[in-house]
Amino acid sequence: MLFNKFWRSKSGNFTLVLGLGLPVILTAVAFATDVSTLMRAKSNLQNALDSANLASSHLGDLDITRNDAFNRYFQANIVGHGELGNAQATLTVDKGVNFVKTKAIASADVNLNFAFLFGDSKHIVVDASAVESNNQLEVVLVLDNTGSMAGARMTALRTATKSLLDTLEAAKSPTRKIRASLVPFVTAVNVNGDGFDPSWIDMDGKSSTNGVNFPVIDGKRPNHMALFKQLKKTGWTDAGWNGTGWKGCVEARPGAYNISDTPPDTAKPDTLFVPYFAPDDPEDAQKPSGSYGNSDKYYNNSYLNDVSDKTRLAQSGINILGIDLSNLLGNLIELLSPDDRAAREKIAKYVAPAKELITEIGSPITIGPNRACPTPVVPLTDDFDKLRKAASQMTEWNGSDTNVSEGLSWGMRVLSPAAPYTDGAPWKTPGISKIVLLLTDGENVVYGASQQPRKSDYTSYGYLAGGRFGSDNQTTAARNVDGWTKSVCTQLKNEGVQIYTMVLQSDTAANRALYSACASDPSGYYADNDPTKLPDVFQQIANKFSKLQLTN
Repeated sequence: MLFNKFWRSKSGNFTLVLGLGLPVILTAVAFATDVSTLMRAKSNLQNALDSANLASSHLGDLDITRNDAFNRYFQANIVGHGELGNAQATLTVDKGVNFVKTKAIASADVNLNFAFLFGDSKHIVVDASAVESNNQLEVVLVLDNTGSMAGARMTALRTATKSLLDTLEAAKSPTRKIRASLVPFVTAVNVNGDGFDPSWIDMDGKSSTNGVNFPVIDGKRPNHMALFKQLKKTGWTDAGWNGTGWKGCVEARPGAYNISDTPPDTAKPDTLFVPYFAPDDPEDAQKPSGSYGNSDKYYNNSYLNDVSDKTRLAQSGINILGIDLSNLLGNLIELLSPDDRAAREKIAKYVAPAKELITEIGSPITIGPNRACPTPVVPLTDDFDKLRKAASQMTEWNGSDTNVSEGLSWGMRVLSPAAPYTDGAPWKTPGISKIVLLLTDGENVVYGASQQPRKSDYTSYGYLAGGRFGSDNQTTAARNVDGWTKSVCTQLKNEGVQIYTMVLQSDTAANRALYSACASDPSGYYADNDPTKLPDVFQQIANKFSKLQLTN
């Protein structure tokens, strides 16, 4: 009876349960505290080692100074961390003429409540490595200047390029030579800058591709440079190269020479570079108003006063360059005597039509035989003021393809020790790092005039219908350009060049596949969807090859 009463009684149950469960609860709390302590200890030990390693990884340090700095920084950073007992660290150094690599290992015992439960794990070990390279640098910036770069993108590109150049200049020292180069590209590249040599150019029309876009006359194809000179005789006063009017862009070379580093050789005409000459297009009567300079379907480069153009162009005062003559005409009026009313009125009637047409076609720089030819290459130089000035002059150029393979090919030629540019050190020279940074804001594309017999606008490969792209289909041709782009990247990497690639607001599946493979490492591919962040991304890339960094 008393036993049954005791059994049914509920008083004191909580105390009983608490008494039985409290040890379990306290054990769990203590165990969780130990886990947290162990994680914190490992983090603190890693931070202390990283700081000590960086402090001792400078190329100019003496060995005794290096070891002293390592020990002082390590001990200073573990002070106050009572959970770390018996902390020890060792440093090993691999030092060359142009680099220093350090490897550090640290260990410590962690004071725990239930150390017996953790066994050997209470003894923690961390490691860190760092490298400082004093390699000389040859850095080539291959930068998209196509029309889609207009506005915020081009503004950001100029700013980012200046910032990167500033970083490179700051990394120079009396013992560290750093040079850089700019290669702006559209469909073609302009070589009429420093270091230009006419011997690179097919002046006499001997290359198999010179003049193929023009009718054969008396059994001969026209020579591009001769055409420029002939235009000058008709009144074209643009100075251009040596007074010819040629701005400096060149076509891709035929066959396997297109993406090769083969030096130009006058004995082998196809190794020479053909002057870029965009033929005059017929005016397209069906072309919508407002798309004169940049249509994806119709002719875009009508600049001569042929029969179909007379009404539109001759009355407007536009010459074959597409230059806005309205200002010139206005100035001429001011020079005439006020009494010569008839002459003043005759000239004045051309001013308004000239302004109207220029407004319609957009920037006049996109019309003419030099259509969409960007600013010139700046070959390798340590004159960073010159580089910054050239970067500030970059602008977008409407009316042509995006051809990254052509930009990269010229980037390779700039880095190469062989002609056409000869400023680059020999490939794989110890102590010299060669870098390519590529930026584009779109996929490779063969553009324009798709509904006309030529099937595209003029490009560095002529017209799509000419067959030099390997297909007369725009999509297939563009994918062939992708293949050439990939091939140039492979050539560069085989020569030990570090490649970083960036796409601006164009992280498509196709671009991601192409340019992550093009980069020396997949981590060297960057996709930036915000132009305002472009300077930060450029800076991040510059830090990878110009400053001390932890590698582990």
